Amino acid sequence: MRRPLVSVSTVALAIIAIFANPAGAQRVLGVGDDALVLPRGVFRFRTLGQWTWFNERYGKDTPGRPDGALEPLGIDFTLDTIGVRQFPNLAPLQAGIQQLTGNPTWYASLGNTVVNLRDHVAAFPFVFEAGLSKRFSVGIQIPYVHTQTSAFFNVNTAGTNGNLGFNPGLAVAVATTQNTTMYTQFVTASNQLEASLAACQANPGASPSCPALLQNQASAQSLIANSRAFAGGAVGPVGGPYNARGGVYITSPFVPIVGTDAQLSIEARVAAFKALYSQFLGAGNPITTNGPFASQARLSVRDAQTILTDPNFGIQADPLQSVSRSHVGDIDVGGKFSVFDTFGGSTEARMSPKGLNFRAAVGGIFRIPSGQIESPDNFIDIGTGRGAKAVEGRVFSDLLIGSHFWESFIVRFNKPFSDTQTMRILDKPNEELAPYYRRQSVSRQLGSAFEFETAPRIVVNDFLAVSAWYMYRHKQQDHYSGTFTIPAATTGFADITIDASTLDLETEQTEHRFGGGISFSNLYSFDQGKARVPFEVTYLHWQTMNGSGGNQPKFFTDQIQLRLYARIFGGK
Repeated sequence: MRRPLVSVSTVALAIIAIFANPAGAQRVLGVGDDALVLPRGVFRFRTLGQWTWFNERYGKDTPGRPDGALEPLGIDFTLDTIGVRQFPNLAPLQAGIQQLTGNPTWYASLGNTVVNLRDHVAAFPFVFEAGLSKRFSVGIQIPYVHTQTSAFFNVNTAGTNGNLGFNPGLAVAVATTQNTTMYTQFVTASNQLEASLAACQANPGASPSCPALLQNQASAQSLIANSRAFAGGAVGPVGGPYNARGGVYITSPFVPIVGTDAQLSIEARVAAFKALYSQFLGAGNPITTNGPFASQARLSVRDAQTILTDPNFGIQADPLQSVSRSHVGDIDVGGKFSVFDTFGGSTEARMSPKGLNFRAAVGGIFRIPSGQIESPDNFIDIGTGRGAKAVEGRVFSDLLIGSHFWESFIVRFNKPFSDTQTMRILDKPNEELAPYYRRQSVSRQLGSAFEFETAPRIVVNDFLAVSAWYMYRHKQQDHYSGTFTIPAATTGFADITIDASTLDLETEQTEHRFGGGISFSNLYSFDQGKARVPFEVTYLHWQTMNGSGGNQPKFFTDQIQLRLYARIFGGK
């Protein structure tokens, strides 16, 4: 897309060089917007480079932090533990291990995560404007946008975090053999004891061991039932508590890590069962195993990325790694109408203002959703636009005092249209790792936005001006709708109903931006016939000084703008 845009700008510069005549503009406009409406026949080409970066936001409802406090951009992905809250389909596994260990307070954890994010947005709008009459001008803005998220992702930072790892029984032959052997030995032992008990009950004198066995037959029957349930839950091919296909160590993608409390408890129960069977079966006890095969390592970053991307784990998203994209942003088409101007349309009066002057204009734009929104499959992606049609009304006013001071006041109100988008529905804004079944087509109504901008300027001489700049921006809450019922066969744990209205949370934003800049213009020299091509160059730096809403970033922006003028029809 860059080549066509470069070609367009080259053609525009050529036209300006050919048709350059007195432009009828104010000698130094300065940074920011203003109430100037291009005179009839005047063409203005504007291009600018705007570089923005941010790595913090003004948070809301974050545990341990007051609302509005700055917090790292990646805080929602930085977790002390990853468990059932982040992955609800771990709930059956957690319940199964609680039953195997006999510990109802054991909780599943894949470890901790640390995510640091730093976002960059480079925008290059190309603006074409033309005065159609004394009071009315039209324009189009075509932005080219490049976004980049720089991500640092780490897991299990202390090396001892988490109690679950990948299940080697699903892929490693020695683990599968050990698990199968354990199940076979438990089944054999329980069958032998059951057969001996049945024989003694039928004929108490059938064996010298019968009197002792019959005296403890309640304990024997309890041992048979409990050991079968334990073996089925741990490694059994059917009937285990994890699911209908088998026990935890046969079917689960995760199992306890070697040496952790859960694995040690399970091995201790195996040893206890072995000892009890030895009491009843003596040297004929077939149980020799020490327990099921444990996971041998905690999750690495590569493992964590596999969990995010592999469809078998349910999230089916892009990895948490640096990502960039380039595309055209949302295009604006609009017009501007002069309501009042004490200069009376006089070029000479604008070039050498005296006394108190005032001008006002109104305008509006229609926004074409040509930009790309964030991908629903990339949790840290930045779009190149909002992707929604919108209309925006604008009011401009300039107050000029003498020939060296003037200030602009701008009000904008933006109203997006409703649309439909594919998004992952979150129950809470900070629960970012949404499973794939939460990826749904929802109705979206972006919140309206109000902006107030002012820029006081001091014109140092005919060529130079310095400016301050301030903007207040408030965006109302977005509204999403759509209700979806997801069956247990899809979620892996239960039927659930999700409501897209939860996406409304933390979408209202308030922001205060402060900045300043400098402008150089040769418009006065051009009007005097001393310059060939009229132009103006401005530099503006601004940053967010205060904000609220939960997802309002703290922006830092540098902007360089070039304005070129030409008269393409009409007289001076």
